Amino acid sequence: MTAIRNYQAKEELDDFEVTQSKITANALFNFMREYTFLEKVIYNMAISPRYYPEDVRYLRLKKGSEDLTEWYIPMTCFCDIPLHQISYHAEGNSMSPNANDKGYGKFSIAFHKEFGIRKGIQPIHYLNEGSAHVEELTNTMNLLLNQGNNATGVNEVLTNFIFEYIRMIKPYVGKMKRRDKDNNVIEITKNFQDEHEWRYIPKLNLRELPLMLVEEEGIRAEEINKIYTDSIPQTRDGVLKFDVEDVRYIFVDSVQHRNRLIQFIRGKRKGKRLSSQEKDILISKIMVYDELKEDT
Repeated sequence: MTAIRNYQAKEELDDFEVTQSKITANALFNFMREYTFLEKVIYNMAISPRYYPEDVRYLRLKKGSEDLTEWYIPMTCFCDIPLHQISYHAEGNSMSPNANDKGYGKFSIAFHKEFGIRKGIQPIHYLNEGSAHVEELTNTMNLLLNQGNNATGVNEVLTNFIFEYIRMIKPYVGKMKRRDKDNNVIEITKNFQDEHEWRYIPKLNLRELPLMLVEEEGIRAEEINKIYTDSIPQTRDGVLKFDVEDVRYIFVDSVQHRNRLIQFIRGKRKGKRLSSQEKDILISKIMVYDELKEDT
């Protein structure tokens, strides 16, 4: 499995001011499909990234004679879509000719954008496949992928920069994997820029976990990514920790799940301990998605 050295970001910023957005939301939303995922996040007061597959056929990369079509990047994804436009992201498009164009779920935890910026969460760069930018990136990547162990000095710095950069890119339009009603893996085409994606990429040490998974030498990244994903919480700085004051909203899909979550928070004894006041504040942030949708 290919190992790429981490190009470490700066430590969290201590003294800065975020200019409020007039077009996008001033919150970063992490959506999920299952209620139990939300309970797990609140139990730990932390989000654990996972290795996600990225289709990179649009980059036309080669390692030796082999086409490099996919890699897995450890990340947690957020969006800063305004609330009145969030329904497509959460639910997908029921009128789409592609029945598998589903959303990311009605459960969500949203953080103040200032918190996300402090933690190094970064808006990604969407690429036009037909642009000169992508052509030059392809040329550079193919050179780096096939340089062997010759990266020293300036080349090593540039290599680290490029490999950090490619973890923050996506095509303007491209393919993504979904599971159909029979749980088969299929591909759908999406306009990714509509997702307004921001990414949290954990600061992993190569002695702990690989920074990317790339299929090679008969090893299938798809088959082993869960093993690495399950190991991220055991790393030193892999998870995204947060406090009650960092949370802006919590979404559940129904009144029933709201009541269940309230009871879960009030009865929370394990995981990260919260005071009675912190529990009350967290409960005050819960919103029912279907009720919110009626008023947007």
